Amino acid sequence: MAEVRAICFDAFGTLVEISDKRRPFRALLAGQGRGQPPDDPLIRPLSLRDLARKLAITTSEARLLELEQDLASECSSIRLRAGMDRIWSAIRQSNLRIGVCSNLAQPYAEPFLAQLPDIPDVIILSFEAGLLKPQPGIFHLVCARFGLPAEQILFVGDTLEADILGPRAIGMPAMSIADLEAALSGQSSGSSLAETPSLPIRQLLDRLHQCACS
Repeated sequence: MAEVRAICFDAFGTLVEISDKRRPFRALLAGQGRGQPPDDPLIRPLSLRDLARKLAITTSEARLLELEQDLASECSSIRLRAGMDRIWSAIRQSNLRIGVCSNLAQPYAEPFLAQLPDIPDVIILSFEAGLLKPQPGIFHLVCARFGLPAEQILFVGDTLEADILGPRAIGMPAMSIADLEAALSGQSSGSSLAETPSLPIRQLLDRLHQCACS
């Protein structure tokens, strides 16, 4: 297996957390019945009002304002995951490139990116790409943006299908954020997503652990 030269992260639940979860897009779509495309705000740059107009959702101005306030509350509660600044620094010290690949609606993009320690080398957001994890196309796009083959990129996330099985399906190694955190702290995560890492991944984790502890 080739040496890993980049790490690509999922966003929410991996790099950052939302402490005040309101889920306004889900609330807007609730009760609309079958046939409505729930992924629309994830694959197109849509605001809440854009989505309501596009799907001809009948709702009051008061309700839209309430949902927009919920969205603002969620965005203002986005925080970097505890310990992620140390992990990010260790990756940078190891001369690895960093990417982000996330299923994300447009209004969350700016507040999410503002919480990161620095600007990622590669940023792929589903509403811009028109693709969703775990579709193979979005992981091939990760490879294209990095200019690296899949086996030289480690994907890290918190969801089995989207962040672990999806990248592995195209030959990209992947692990859970819990396993990465545990490896860097010299502990066992006990994660159900864990598997014995390959030698190059073990060597990479050893390098990161040394940087994180220095």
